Amino acid sequence: MRFFNLDLHVSVVADIKNIFQNLGHQVDTWSISGHSWVFGRHSDDVEVVNQNTWRNLNEDMANAFYDRYGTELSKYDGFIVTHTPSFAMLYEKFNKPIIVVASTRYEEPFSGDMVRWMKLNQYLQRKIDDGIVVPVANNKYDSRYAEFFTNRAWDIIPSICDYTNSKYEGTKDIFLYSSKCNIAHNIPNLVEKRSQLGFRYSWDELAKYKGIVHVPYNASTMSIFEQYSANIPLFFPDYQFMKELRNKFSEKGVLSELSWNQVHGYSSNSAIPPASPDPNNYLDNDGMMEWAMLSDFYDAENMPFIEYFSSFENLRDKIDVVDLKSISRNMRIHNEGRKKKIYSKWEKILGSIE
Repeated sequence: MRFFNLDLHVSVVADIKNIFQNLGHQVDTWSISGHSWVFGRHSDDVEVVNQNTWRNLNEDMANAFYDRYGTELSKYDGFIVTHTPSFAMLYEKFNKPIIVVASTRYEEPFSGDMVRWMKLNQYLQRKIDDGIVVPVANNKYDSRYAEFFTNRAWDIIPSICDYTNSKYEGTKDIFLYSSKCNIAHNIPNLVEKRSQLGFRYSWDELAKYKGIVHVPYNASTMSIFEQYSANIPLFFPDYQFMKELRNKFSEKGVLSELSWNQVHGYSSNSAIPPASPDPNNYLDNDGMMEWAMLSDFYDAENMPFIEYFSSFENLRDKIDVVDLKSISRNMRIHNEGRKKKIYSKWEKILGSIE
C-alpha cells in the first residue's frame, strides 16, 4: 500500500516509515517541521497548511487543502497522521484509511480552544466508529489521555527508532546530562548535553558516552526511544525524586518543565470533563504525578533495565559502580524481542485495512 503523510514532527513518522517500508509498504512524507535537518532534508513548501498556518486548522482549511491537493493525493491508499493528530481532519473527503498516531497530547493546536477541541473529538469518534480512523498511541500515557477525552480505545504501539543505525560504544569516560532544568548536580564526570554537543550532533556521537542521565520534560520523547534502541544505558530520577523535582519547579512557575504536557493555554474550566486527576492541571503536583506513572521511563514492560536514582548524591555513587556493559547487553537482548512485537502489531493493523 501507499501512504501519504504531512507532518510537524520528523521522528515519529520516520520510525513508522522505516517499519512500513520493511513490511513492503510505501510512505511519502511532506515535512513542515523546523527539525527536518535531523534527517538531512529541508522543510517542504506546502500550501494552505504549513508552519505559519497550521495552528488555525479548521473545517475551511481542511476543505481548502482538499481543493488544492485532492487530485494529487487521491493516488494514495491511505494516510498517516502523527504530529499532530488533528491533521486527520485534512483527509475526511478522501474517505480512505487514516492511521493516527498520538505521540504527545493529541488535541494540539486546540488545547486552549474548547469549541474546536470538542469538534475534533466528535470527528475522531465518528471516524473511529466508521473504521476510517485507526487510533494508535506510541506510549501508555498518550493512549490513556486520548482514550479519556475521545471515549474511544487507542492501541499502544511503542516507537522503535532504530533508523539511527547507532549502537552503544561507551568509549568516552563521561556521562551526558539531558534536561531543560538548570539543576546543580556537582558530579564531575557528568556534562550537560547541550553545552557539550550543541544543538546539532549525530546519533553516533551520543553512543560514545558512557550513559545518558535524564530529567525529562515529557512523559514520552522520541530521543528516549532512539537512545533505548541504541542500547545506551539510561538513568532517570525514581518516582519519588521526580515528584520532588516537579514540585520544586512548579513552585517556581516553570510549568513547561516536568509538566508531562507540551501544550499551553489549557483551561481546566472547560466543556470537556477533566479526568480524575486532571492531566492538564499543572499546579496539582500529586495529580500530575499519578499520570506520570504511565511515562515511558517507568514502563518496565517496554523499557526495562533503566537505572533510577533517588537523589543526585545517589546518582554520583551509582554511575561509578554500575555495570554499564551488562545494562547495554540486556537492553540489546530485550530490544530484539521488543522489535518483533512492534512489527507484529503493525502487521496486524496493516492487514486489517488492506
